[in-house]
Amino acid sequence: MSTINVNSSIDNTVIKKNGNDFQNNSNPLDLQKNFLSLLIAQIKNQDPTDPIKNTELTSQLAQINTASGIERLNSTVGNFSSQINHTQNIQVSSLIGHHVMIPNTQLVHTENTETRFGIELIGDATIVKIQITDENEKILHVKTIKNAKPGVYSFKWDGKDLNKKNVMTGKYNILVIAKNKDQNVPVQSLSAALVNSIITSSGDPIIDLGALGNTTLSKIREIFK
Repeated sequence: MSTINVNSSIDNTVIKKNGNDFQNNSNPLDLQKNFLSLLIAQIKNQDPTDPIKNTELTSQLAQINTASGIERLNSTVGNFSSQINHTQNIQVSSLIGHHVMIPNTQLVHTENTETRFGIELIGDATIVKIQITDENEKILHVKTIKNAKPGVYSFKWDGKDLNKKNVMTGKYNILVIAKNKDQNVPVQSLSAALVNSIITSSGDPIIDLGALGNTTLSKIREIFK
């Protein structure tokens, strides 16, 4: 019959070594291996007069399984996010060479050509008044819409002023007021621009619109050729 010495010292070097390995490894499989090593050392060196209870072992196993599950979940989410970003970058790149409509209070006009612009109406409006003005606030073009529903509206300006004369190439202001009877209705002016290039190095791709600067995908209200 073997004798157990209850006063024998615990082999702390084993626990210390495995504890360090446990902290330095984040791989779920390594975590489980290190945990089992620690568990064996714990059982081997337990006090025979006060052994580890089954509930304690179960709790420890649950904790290590939870940690491993979180690690695997983080890895899966990270890979999924990378795939989404890659797919989005491919889709955004297809915009190159197309015109898009974005919120802007100015439009860029080229002489002797039609210029697209628009509005985004948030609520019902009995009347919407749109004006295009130059840098001196001279009115060049006027458009009125009655009984408009919420949504995006696009228009074409022939580049002529109120006297039917062609205006020069440059930037012009878009002024818009929308009312539902006597109440103001939120409305945003829109300007069209050609997508020149896409910068996909950042989390949210940057879209180069030339003279209108840069924008992001979330700000695009309409896409057309």
